[in-house]
Amino acid sequence: MRNRLFAGAAALAATTALIALPAGTADAMTRTPALHTINIGGPLSTDLAYGTVATMYNPGTTTGVKCTASHIDGTLAANPNTPTLSGPVNVLTFSGCTSNVPGVTSVTSLTLNNLPYTLSISDTAGYPVALTPSAGSVIQATAVLKTLAGTATCVLHASVLNGNVTNGQTQIDLVKQPLTKTSGPSICFPNIEFTASYGPVSLFN
Repeated sequence: MRNRLFAGAAALAATTALIALPAGTADAMTRTPALHTINIGGPLSTDLAYGTVATMYNPGTTTGVKCTASHIDGTLAANPNTPTLSGPVNVLTFSGCTSNVPGVTSVTSLTLNNLPYTLSISDTAGYPVALTPSAGSVIQATAVLKTLAGTATCVLHASVLNGNVTNGQTQIDLVKQPLTKTSGPSICFPNIEFTASYGPVSLFN
């Protein structure tokens, strides 16, 4: 299994460390001398990349909900049969959320339901990422909005959220991932696109 997956960063430190898989260490170290090996299987913890926001917008617009904070907690382990890391995401939270939808006065909450999801990161071209629900379940986003007409609860579903590891293998980007409304009043958009960037990605034993 190739050995070049993304880096972790310690709090208040500027250095990064590659999550290197057991096989091929020498090759990865040759190609990326600044990176070093750490063990796999510890907790994954990351927040929104500095200076970014998480958005759930009406497709083709900048209208919807944006959040200034989001946090992921989980665990990643190497898959010995494929060039991937994967593991459960038990926490995926949002805060500091606001909306510019006409008629919405504030955002009470934005919640990702049906956790845990499985996060997988492939050591192939582009370092594709997938966030998938448990078998028989769906990724569900629930936005509770205060409106001029009262409280509106918007429920949206997706079968998977796809992305990539970027920025020198230190960041997970999910860009314009589609979710479809399954319930909610007309003030809830029928479709939204979810965008968020998480990093530096930290993995510690």
